[in-house]
Amino acid sequence: MNSRQNNTELCKRLFIANRGEIARRIALTAQRLGIETVALTDRVTPPAYLADVITHFHQVPEETTALYLNAAEMIKFAKLCECDAVHPGFGFLSENAEFADAVTHAGLIWVGPTASGIRAMASKAAARTLAIKAKVPCIEGLDGIDVDHDPELAVTQLRKFAKTTGFPLLIKAAFGGGGKGMRIVHDEAALLEQSHRAASEAKSSFGNGLLVVERYLESPRHVEVQILADKSGQVFAIGDRDCSLQRRHQKIIEEAPAPGLNETTRTAMHTAAIGLAKSVGYDSAGTVEFLVDGNAPATSPQPFYFLEMNTRLQVEHPVSEEVFGLDLVEWQLRIACGDTMPPSFVKLAPRGHSVEARIYAEDVHKNFFPAPGPVSAFITPNSPGIRWETGLDTVDEVTTRFDPMVAKLVATAESREVALARLTQTLKAMFLANTANNISLLTWLAGISKFRHKPVSTHFIADNMAEFLSWEKSERVRLEPAATAALDAVAFSTGATAQRMPSHLSDGRSDSLTMQLTRAAFGSRLLAASAPSDHKVPAHLHHEKISAQDGTTTTRMGLGSVRFEGHQLPFHFAARRCGGDRSLFVNLSGQNFIREIAKISLVAPASKGSAKQATSLQVSAPVPGKIVAIKVTAGAEVEEGTPVLVIESMKMEFEVKSQRHGRIESVDVTVGEQVSAGQTVARWSP
Repeated sequence: MNSRQNNTELCKRLFIANRGEIARRIALTAQRLGIETVALTDRVTPPAYLADVITHFHQVPEETTALYLNAAEMIKFAKLCECDAVHPGFGFLSENAEFADAVTHAGLIWVGPTASGIRAMASKAAARTLAIKAKVPCIEGLDGIDVDHDPELAVTQLRKFAKTTGFPLLIKAAFGGGGKGMRIVHDEAALLEQSHRAASEAKSSFGNGLLVVERYLESPRHVEVQILADKSGQVFAIGDRDCSLQRRHQKIIEEAPAPGLNETTRTAMHTAAIGLAKSVGYDSAGTVEFLVDGNAPATSPQPFYFLEMNTRLQVEHPVSEEVFGLDLVEWQLRIACGDTMPPSFVKLAPRGHSVEARIYAEDVHKNFFPAPGPVSAFITPNSPGIRWETGLDTVDEVTTRFDPMVAKLVATAESREVALARLTQTLKAMFLANTANNISLLTWLAGISKFRHKPVSTHFIADNMAEFLSWEKSERVRLEPAATAALDAVAFSTGATAQRMPSHLSDGRSDSLTMQLTRAAFGSRLLAASAPSDHKVPAHLHHEKISAQDGTTTTRMGLGSVRFEGHQLPFHFAARRCGGDRSLFVNLSGQNFIREIAKISLVAPASKGSAKQATSLQVSAPVPGKIVAIKVTAGAEVEEGTPVLVIESMKMEFEVKSQRHGRIESVDVTVGEQVSAGQTVARWSP
C-alpha cells in the first residue's frame, strides 16, 4: 500500500515544526523515504530519542510554547536550514491557516491541507454551519459566543439558549481542540463563570477566546472517521476509531475499528465525513469527529452528531495505520508533493484490532494534575504487536512548558480481546520512574474494567474513579511486602540503610523517610545485592548500571526479583542521587513504589502537632505554573470549596480551592507570577 503511484518527486529536506514524540514519528517516515529532516533543540546535544532519526538539529536558546507558535520564526529556521518543506505535526501551528499560507508564500511545501481547507474548519461555529449545509447531522448549538468583548450580550444569548434546551450544556473553544477551553455546565449559576474560564483557557491555548455552546449528550460515545484526500478531489475514509475513554475531555485510550457500531451507522458516518471533506475541497489527512448516542442499541442505526473536524494528523493516528497497513505521514508527504491515491483505496478494510494508550506524567489522585520533574528511568519493553511513540530519553525531565504526555503505547492483534491483553501486559512491564503517572489507571482500564468487554461513554472514567481507586489500593496493599523488600535491596545497594521502615506504601504517593547514610553512595557496580527486610521477603538485584551522571546528579537503574506469593516476581528499579538526597523507585506489576531518602538532619524534627499546625496555615500550589487569576483577598472569610486562585500549567487551567473554612490572612502571589509546586500562595489567619 505504500508503493509510489507516480513519478512526482518528493521533498528533499523537511523541517518539522514540532517536538517530542510526533517529531520522532514524522522523522521515522521521512528517514524511510530518504528525506532529510531538521528539528529544533535547546540542548548542547540532541535528545537521544531523536538523535538517530533527525538528520540535522538547529539549536535555539530555549524551547517554549511561544517559540513553536511563532510562525515567522518557524519559517526562518526552515529557510536557514535549507529545507524545502514544512510538517507541523499536531498542536501548535498545525491548524493555523495563516501559517500554511506563509509557508507556501515562502516557497516551501506545506505538508497539510490547504489554508482554505483549514479556515473552513478552524472555527467550530463555522464548521457547524458547513456541516449542516453538507447535510451532516448536528446537535443543537449556539455559535460565536464572545464573553470577553461583550459579556452582557453573551449572558443574554447563553440564558436564552439554556431555556430552550435545558441543562447540562457543553461550552467549548470555537478554535482549537484537545479538551482545552471546554466546560460542562449543569446550572445557570455556573454559566457565566465557566464561560469565562473556558474563554481564558481557549485564548491561552489557541489565541482566540470565542466559544461554542451545545446541548450536552448524557451518554455520548466519541467516534471519529479518518479521512485521506488528494489534490485531484479523491477522498477516502480510512476507517473509524473510538476515543471515548477520556479524562478532562482529553482522550487517553483510543481504538480502531470502533467496536459495537451498527454497520448502517458506520457507513453513514463514513459517507458524512467524505461529503464534508469534499464540500470544502479538503486535501491531506484529516479527522471528522462525531458523538454517537451511547444509549442506542447496536442492533439498530445509532443517532450521531457532528462534533468537529481536525485538519491535521491526530495523536491517535497509529491505530488506524496498524489496522489498515498504511503510513499516514507518508501519504501526507506524497499528497503535498502532488501524488494521487490509487482508486483501490475505496476497497480498504481493517484487519484485526489496535488500541493506543497515552502515557501522561500526571497525578491521577489530584484530579489529573500534571506532574513535571525528573524522570529517573523510562523503559519501554517490546514484543510482537507492540509499537511505541516516545518523547523521552531513558533518563530525562518533564518540563512545565509543554503538554504532560510523554509517550503512546499501541498494541495490535487479531482481535480486540488479544490487543487489550497485550496492552495490559506491556503496561505492567514498562517503567516510568517519576513522581506520578497514569500507568496504573491505564492498566485498570485495559485489563480490569468493564471497558474490556463493551464500548463505554465519555463519562466512564469520571463515573468509575471510585472503583479504580479501590482496586488500586487493594493491589498496592497486596504488593506492599514485595515492594518494601525490593526498596530495601535498592537502598542497601545504593549506600543507605534505613533507620526506620515505612509504615505503608499503598497510597500511591511518596513515602518520605529519614535515613542514615552508612557508606559512600553509588560505589562500584553491583552484579547482585540483597538486603534483609522486616517482611521477611527475599529480594535480589540482578544487575544495575549508571545511566546518567553530571556534577550533582547520578542515576542508576536495573532489574531485580523478589520471592512473592510462591514465585519470583521481577521488578525494575531506579535510584536517583541529587546532593545528599536519594529517590528510589520500584515497579511491580504496573505499580510504582517510591521512597525518598535524605541525609539525617542535625535539627530535631517538630512534633506531629506543631508540624500539622504549621502546614495547615498555608495554601500551597498543587502544580508549577503561572497564576492567571486570584479569587480571594486578604481578610476574606471563605468556606470549604471556595476557589482561591487559578494556575495555568502545561496549557491547562487548575483551580485551587479552599480545603477548610477560615479567614485569609494574606495572598502571597500576584497574577502573572510563576510558582513552583508546593510553594505557599496564601496563608490562613491562626
